Amino acid sequence: MGFLLGLYMVAVLVAAPLVAWAGSAALTTMPRARVYRAGIASSWLLALIGAAILWWDGRLRPADVGLVLLPPARLLGLSVATTLALLAAAGLIGAMLRAAGRGESAALRHLVPRDPAERRLFALFAVTAGLTEEFIYRGVALAALLRTSLFSGVAGPWAAALVVALAFGMAHGYQRPEGMARAALLGLVLAAPVLVGGSLLPGMIAHAALDLSLLLPAARRALGLEEQA
Repeated sequence: MGFLLGLYMVAVLVAAPLVAWAGSAALTTMPRARVYRAGIASSWLLALIGAAILWWDGRLRPADVGLVLLPPARLLGLSVATTLALLAAAGLIGAMLRAAGRGESAALRHLVPRDPAERRLFALFAVTAGLTEEFIYRGVALAALLRTSLFSGVAGPWAAALVVALAFGMAHGYQRPEGMARAALLGLVLAAPVLVGGSLLPGMIAHAALDLSLLLPAARRALGLEEQA
């Protein structure tokens, strides 16, 4: 792993979660549109930096980070299966939280769009998350870890996916510990199409679909957010 790629890995796996954790308290006081725009800009910036480092480093090809086209039927099948798995996991955890008397975090409630203008911007925010976060975490970070000797062997790919999922969960620190655990679990689910199918595309589609589902009343009810929408 080259120096720049190693530095990028530290930023993604360590610095980004710490920044997200530190800024979680201020999130509820920021206008939603500003949060969406900041998230869109920062996500694309981090993804573009990662792409530039990959190009400069030259050790990982596009296929190594999951930028692989799949036959339409296989893409559709993996995308639908991953989306359903994400929705099932998120719904189950939401039900468990409600049964335990634990609602969603104030920050997550605050992020739910309230009017048509916010919904349009949130849709762009959701699609951005699906594209960029999958490229950053399940693409660059996962591929870089798999190139190290620490994750060799039969269990190596899933161990690396677990490390990436934990960092992904910590990057959702504004959702409290239970929300971080949920994000980590969802991150592990999102690694499956990369490790099994060799492509980021199903995970990108499923991730975006999960986030876009918050525009639907049924999805907000499943997470206990409907009263805030």
